[in-house]
Amino acid sequence: MRFRQSVKYRLTIGFILVMVPVIVYMLLNNSNSRELVKTKVSETYSNTLSIFAGQIDHYLAQIDDYLYKMAVLDSDIGLLTSYPIGSNEYTLTKVRIDAKLNRDVGVYNLLNSVFLYQPDDIIFGTESLYDDTHKLLAEHMSSQVGKQKGMYQYEKSHWYIGESDRIEGKYFLINYIKVSDSLYFGAIVTIADIQELLLFQWNDGDIGYSNIYRTEQGELQDSLTAQQNGEDSAASELISSNEKDYVIMDQHSEVANIAYRLAIPEKTVMRELLFFRNATLVAPLFFLVVLGLYVLFMQRMLFKPLHELMIGMKKISLGNLGVRLKGNRTVEFDFLANTFNDMAEQVKNLKIDVYEEQLRVKQGELKQLQSQINPHFYMNSLNIIYNFAVLEEMESVKKMSLHLADYFRFIMTSNQEMITLREELKHIENYIVIQQLRFPNRLRMSIHEVDPFLDYPIAALTIQPFVENAIIHGFKNRKQMFHIEIKASRQSASSFKITIADNGEGFSPEVLEKLQRREPIVDEQRRSLGIGNVIERLQLLYGNKAAIEFHNRADHDEVVSGAVIEITFPIYEE
Repeated sequence: MRFRQSVKYRLTIGFILVMVPVIVYMLLNNSNSRELVKTKVSETYSNTLSIFAGQIDHYLAQIDDYLYKMAVLDSDIGLLTSYPIGSNEYTLTKVRIDAKLNRDVGVYNLLNSVFLYQPDDIIFGTESLYDDTHKLLAEHMSSQVGKQKGMYQYEKSHWYIGESDRIEGKYFLINYIKVSDSLYFGAIVTIADIQELLLFQWNDGDIGYSNIYRTEQGELQDSLTAQQNGEDSAASELISSNEKDYVIMDQHSEVANIAYRLAIPEKTVMRELLFFRNATLVAPLFFLVVLGLYVLFMQRMLFKPLHELMIGMKKISLGNLGVRLKGNRTVEFDFLANTFNDMAEQVKNLKIDVYEEQLRVKQGELKQLQSQINPHFYMNSLNIIYNFAVLEEMESVKKMSLHLADYFRFIMTSNQEMITLREELKHIENYIVIQQLRFPNRLRMSIHEVDPFLDYPIAALTIQPFVENAIIHGFKNRKQMFHIEIKASRQSASSFKITIADNGEGFSPEVLEKLQRREPIVDEQRRSLGIGNVIERLQLLYGNKAAIEFHNRADHDEVVSGAVIEITFPIYEE
């Protein structure tokens, strides 16, 4: 009973109920109609093509008979070689032959040109351009005469495709008879004329597609008509790539090395089949009704439960752990819903525990990072107070002690993750005053355009480490005034940028490359904690919403050198 309620069982039964009538219909229809009609129509078209090929062979045979009779019986052709070229008798004989050839070229079907060739003179009649035909005969026959030295008198060649040249860009068939050692009598038939008859008889394009090919040893070679007609070329490519959609018939000529091909689309073969046409109209409606019923069934049994499951999983992934699924009548989806609800409850409880633990770890990491103090700065400051005391500069001792106390009080008593920009800048001013006492008249700091952002909260101790690094690593030339500049600017509606720049030596290429790759920096004395500290705390507090960039002023200004650090903070309400 439970098996019959399963999705697998119902999908299998539904698939069988849909596919069995479709398969039976297609088998009966295809076996009883398509193949029968296809075979009979193909036989009809094949017989038509055979009759056409026979007619063309008959026309070519008539031209062969004409060539033989003229070569043997015509007295002017026999006398032509008896006279010297250029003599009066030769000229009169040539005029009579020329008149006969121009008369006969319009008598026989397909005959395009008829010619009398000898190396020093050509007499011909043609329906094509005179100069083109003369050029073709001169070039083509001069190459053929050398090949045919073994021919007997009145022996004829066979019809073959002229390849070297074309008449008006068209392929042609040529045949000739040897009259004497230096005289040949022949005829030319263009493939285009044969194709025109084929198209006229076949009604090409309405029924199917036709083409004429060169043959070698019974095999079809290159097309002789596709290159002359863009539509035929497209049809030829279509047939070659989709032969299964066409009924292909070939017929070879008996007297020439050509073959004819007909390609009839199956839709043309089948269009006269009334039952098949009616069935193709009814079948889509039948399929749509069956498909609609099956989709409705699948919607209720499979798609709707799956959709609810996907929505529940999406809500869980977005953090909504209170979502629960309803039960289902199928065994599989009822099990999935119950399991999903149990897992969601477990994840909810586990996430609360993990979140609380992460908060504790994060608080510990931030406190550890905030507590890191530069021991060198501490010792140097005490030495400065000592030196002031030895020199009895009590005002300097007081000032140094006051600012040093404020500095370390901020470092050691600040337990806040976030402070305002105003508090951070106040802490930096204490640090700068201490350093100015170390380097009198050699150190200066300026702050610009920060008023709109003074009350914005930022991560504590994120700007001061870069000011400290600027003095430690950039203040090398103690004879020159070292200037540190801090300014702020708005980036977008949700962020602003703090820029710390100095006029020192700037970052070396190696250090700049490591900073851009976020690699730790180690100098000759100690590992730089400040930069890594800031980057880690920014990542902990802001994630990808904060950014930090390093570059040199010399990259943008060829006159002023120095390091530039740009820190982008998101804007949060305090």
